[in-house]
Amino acid sequence: YRGGPFVRLYTALVRTAARSARLVLTDSQASRRDIVTRMGLPAERVRVVYLAADERYTPDPTPEDEAVHARYGLPERYVLYLGGFDVRKNVAAVLGAYRWAGPVIGKDCPLVIAGRLPQEDTPFAPDPRRLARELAVDEQYVRFTGFVDEADKPALYRGAVAFIFPSRYEGFGLPPLEALACGTPVVGSHASSLPEVIGAAGVLLSPDDAEGMADALTRLATDADFRAELSRRALAQAAGFSWERAARETVAAYQDVMG
Repeated sequence: YRGGPFVRLYTALVRTAARSARLVLTDSQASRRDIVTRMGLPAERVRVVYLAADERYTPDPTPEDEAVHARYGLPERYVLYLGGFDVRKNVAAVLGAYRWAGPVIGKDCPLVIAGRLPQEDTPFAPDPRRLARELAVDEQYVRFTGFVDEADKPALYRGAVAFIFPSRYEGFGLPPLEALACGTPVVGSHASSLPEVIGAAGVLLSPDDAEGMADALTRLATDADFRAELSRRALAQAAGFSWERAARETVAAYQDVMG
């Protein structure tokens, strides 16, 4: 992940700067633990200030939602993945879940993979279309939207039965929080910072448990009461994160450093 020599030089400079800083701000307890452990900083010099979803991410449909869904060719019901395609994002598990869930719910509730696909199929950024073929996921159960405009993302989240995000590592994990703010339950991994973000508003599993993810997605697609309860929890969880709070805590951090 550190790439070529210039990126390694940059990370070395960041490490040096962090060690000489009066205070380091980071965006999750998981990242704080990593900074303290990997960089050897005293714990009292590393403080967490959580991020938040933009106010555009709400459960309330807008008049443009239907047009957005039509523009991307979205079905009436679907499970959504929206994010990157580098290997830590674990898109193989997203597709693997539909190897199990597809025959049960795939025709009525297919998997929608949104985002600009990798230009090249590499070990660092595997092409999900190849992964789908190798995992023998029926193509009728998966749709690829390609690039999604930022302004269209709330409508994609709002329209989804569930959001799947089995990432192996996140410093924070903004896409799951955006989904929660739209009232959309999340099926995610219990790795790194994601339990902090998702809390009890989703189903958290091992990032390798594709069959367990399939079971959770199937229940969300077929059990209206279960989905309604997780949707209620999603909004409550998302309400705990705000940019006002982030700004207030950041100002307090500067005031502490200043004396």
